[in-house]
Amino acid sequence: MVASGPVRNMATAEWGRSLQSDRRWYVAASQPGREDLAQLHLRRQGFVSWLPRQRRMVRHARRTTEKNVAFFPGYLFISLDLATDRWRPINGTMGVRSLLMQGDRPLACPVGLIEKMQDVSDANGLVNEQAGLVEGGAVRILVGPFADMVGTLVRLEGAGRARVLLEILHGEVGVQLNVGMLSPLV
Repeated sequence: MVASGPVRNMATAEWGRSLQSDRRWYVAASQPGREDLAQLHLRRQGFVSWLPRQRRMVRHARRTTEKNVAFFPGYLFISLDLATDRWRPINGTMGVRSLLMQGDRPLACPVGLIEKMQDVSDANGLVNEQAGLVEGGAVRILVGPFADMVGTLVRLEGAGRARVLLEILHGEVGVQLNVGMLSPLV
């Protein structure tokens, strides 16, 4: 007979800790522009969710305002232990389209990714994209045509942009990149 779910080891007091260690972050796709509604209804059902945000300039009807918007538009994160949590009701939650799946199980986020984002966020989930970036410091470019290249951060500019100096073909070239594309080198 095969046991389903976690198996309790009577010889140790690891039962409580093993349940906590099985908790991971999973991605839920929300309906367009309804991330807040999805988060509200998930919390009402007792799920722990996190919606990272960023400050953006929004133009509408000749007016410009600064708003907190979703860092990943259309997505939010839910903490689950698949062995103990009843996760299937998430797909029927108001504001949620579905969990991202791999086969018949939700697809987990890479370990530590959400925790690192939470470390550079405030209590409202507002992500500080410039955390750890210091002018004159070395940075690694994470995505795009210059991915994995190392450069020097010349200056942080407005609207989440940064000027980075790269050494290309025995010369130095300045490029302007989104701050979210950069990671400080330790």
